[in-house]
Amino acid sequence: MKKMIIDVRMNEYAMRDENPNVPWSPAEIAEDAAECYEAGATCVHFHGRDGVTGEPENSFETYAETIERIREKAPDVLVHSTLGYVTLTPSERRVEHILKLARNPKTRPDIAPVDMASMNVDVYAKDKKEFVTDDLVFHNPTKLLKYFTREIQAAGVKTVHTCWNIGCTRTVDAFIEMGLIRGPAYIGLLMSESGLFAGHPGTYRGLSAHLDFLPRNGPSEWLALVYPGSVQPIASIAIAEGGHLSFGLGDHPYLELGGKPRNADIVRHIAALARSMGRDIATPQEAREILGIAEPRCAAA
Repeated sequence: MKKMIIDVRMNEYAMRDENPNVPWSPAEIAEDAAECYEAGATCVHFHGRDGVTGEPENSFETYAETIERIREKAPDVLVHSTLGYVTLTPSERRVEHILKLARNPKTRPDIAPVDMASMNVDVYAKDKKEFVTDDLVFHNPTKLLKYFTREIQAAGVKTVHTCWNIGCTRTVDAFIEMGLIRGPAYIGLLMSESGLFAGHPGTYRGLSAHLDFLPRNGPSEWLALVYPGSVQPIASIAIAEGGHLSFGLGDHPYLELGGKPRNADIVRHIAALARSMGRDIATPQEAREILGIAEPRCAAA
């Protein structure tokens, strides 16, 4: 079977009340990335965070410092930055730091995400029988998605198209047909638990629904993730079906693995599962070949 890409979701917007090992500062993220790479990770995905409070920190300077530190500690690992989710407004601003980072080969991310639909992202608190918020919308009109896709790729960064539901996946297929995505298309099949209803459930049925609508208009690679929630209920299915996996402390504390694990511990656990099922883990260079990603320090396209 083809080798599997492991993409570590190191921090997202997770706090430390359940697991204190969530990395926040650029130095912590870089150290965590090096540990994950040594454990077998192919790629690391991070959000800028304030190193003391954990609040979102989306400045260009924070992202630049973090990427440079990662490349000092683990020069081969792929770097998957973020557009900032709902923490940057107006929506058009979400790509600005990516394009600025891409001007310098030392800070250019290898991968950046494009979420393929607008949706309500309010979280339901089951214990209180009410939503924590009731007006939080992730704003992604098609015009903006086309702009993000074109600009990120033109900057020499690979797009990963995050699909929260079947409608997103069908839109990716249209983008492929339109010639907007430089193949193979890289697709993140997102499922959501813990009161976030925007994604498919993080179950066999949730993932299977995604797989039924994978693009038909061109080559693609897909990875499964659960935000928020554990990837373990769907890990074996994704491995068996030839997909890749994305997971980490940004999504779930993974206390069920024993103690309070670090991201590298989760990497070792999932990598062992994949190998037991006959799939080895792709090195960063192998992932570049699988996904069609340029070398990290080549000139921008």
